[in-house]
Amino acid sequence: MSVTAIVGAQWGDEGKGRIVDYLAQKAQVVIRFQGGDNAGHTVINDKGKFALHIIPSGIFNPETLCIVGAGTVVNFDTMAKELASIASAGVDGKNLFIDRRAHLILPFHCLLDGAEEASKKSGWAVGTTKRGVGPCYSDKASRVGIRASDILDPERLRVRLEMMLPQKNRQLEHYGIPTVTLEELLEICAKWREAFGSQIVDTFPILREAIQSDKEILLEGQLGIMRDLDWGIYPYTTSSNPTAGGACSGAGISPRHIDSIIGVVKAYSTSVGGGPFPTELFDKDGEKLRSVGLEFGATTGRPRRCGWFDAVAASFSCWINGFTAIAVTKLDVLDSFEKIKICTGYMLNGELITDLPDTSGQEQAKPVYEEMEGWMCSTEEARTWDDLPPKAQAYVKRLEELTGAPIAFISVGPERDQIIIMQ
Repeated sequence: MSVTAIVGAQWGDEGKGRIVDYLAQKAQVVIRFQGGDNAGHTVINDKGKFALHIIPSGIFNPETLCIVGAGTVVNFDTMAKELASIASAGVDGKNLFIDRRAHLILPFHCLLDGAEEASKKSGWAVGTTKRGVGPCYSDKASRVGIRASDILDPERLRVRLEMMLPQKNRQLEHYGIPTVTLEELLEICAKWREAFGSQIVDTFPILREAIQSDKEILLEGQLGIMRDLDWGIYPYTTSSNPTAGGACSGAGISPRHIDSIIGVVKAYSTSVGGGPFPTELFDKDGEKLRSVGLEFGATTGRPRRCGWFDAVAASFSCWINGFTAIAVTKLDVLDSFEKIKICTGYMLNGELITDLPDTSGQEQAKPVYEEMEGWMCSTEEARTWDDLPPKAQAYVKRLEELTGAPIAFISVGPERDQIIIMQ
C-alpha cells in the first residue's frame, strides 16, 4: 500500500497535474483534496492537452477511481464543461465521484467574488479569478454553506437556501447586483442533481477499504504553499490549505497512512495574482522565462509573473510539508540561458536572512542570488540522469541541497515520457 500526497511547493502552477497524470497510470485512487476551479492543472498525454480545474488529474486512467474530496468547493457547471471536453477525447468520466461533504459554489458566490475584489483599495487586490471560491469557503466557515449532499434532498435544500438567501441578497444589493430568488437556485440545483446525483457519495468507506486493501492512492493538491491560507502570503492567498496537512483533512485520511509527500517545483518561479514575489524579474530574462515556458494561466490566460528559483521559499515549503521527495518540472525551459540564478537568502532591514518571513517581510525583502553556469543545450531528449549535461546536473543537485529533500523526478518536456525517474 502506498498513499502519496502531491503538493505545490511554490506559488502554484508548478506542474502537479503533470506529475499526478504520470503516477496515476499505476494508481487505483486519486483524490483532489482542496480548492475549487480557480486554478487549473494542464495535462498532456496520448489523448491530447487538457486544462483541468476541478476534476482530478487521474481521470485519464479508466481503472483509477477519481474523487473530489470533502475539502473542495465544487461548481458543477465547470465540472460538466470539463467532462464534455474530455469526452471528446474518449474519456467518459464514469470513474469520477464527489464526496457528499464537498461544498457547492452557487452563482451568487461568483458575483460576490468579483464585487468584493473590485471594492478593495488599490494595491490590495488578491488577484482572484472570480470563480466564487473565497465566498464559498466563507460560507463554509460560517456554517451556512450548501453541501453536495444537500441537493440530493430537495426539502432539506429548500430550508438551507431559505436560511441563507436573505443575507446573500443583502450582500448583492450592497454591490448593486440583481438579487436571486429561491426558485432560481432550486432549479439550478435540480439540474445538478439530475446530472451528478448518482456520483455524489460518501467517500469515507471507499477510502478506508482502499487503504485496508493496500491500494495505490494519490492525494492531489491545487495551488501551492505560498497561497496557503495560514502559511502563505496572506491575504493574497487561496481560502484553503494546499499543504500535506491539508491533504489529510481534505481527503479524510490519517497522517499515519501517508507514506510519501512529493513537493512539485518548477526549475524557476512563477506566480499569478497579487502579493509579494521576491524573485520576480522585470527584465529580458523574466520575459524569456514567460515566452519559452508558455507561462500563461490555465484558468484565466493571464501572464504569469516569472522569476528565478527561490530556495528560501522552497526550503520553507519542504519543512512545513515534510517532503520525502521533490519533482522538478520545466528544466528544459532553462536550456538557452547562459547564466542562471538561484535565490539563497534575503536582505531584510540590513540583515541577511535564510528563513522565510511573513507577508510584510516578503514585501520588503530583497533576494540574494548565487549564479550558476547554464548548459546551453537541449535537455528535451534526456530520459536518464546520465543523459543530462553536467551543468544541468549541477543545477539540479544545487536545488536538492538548498531545498532539503531528494529529487525523485525531473521533467524535461510536457509529454509523459519526458520525465527522468531518479529513484
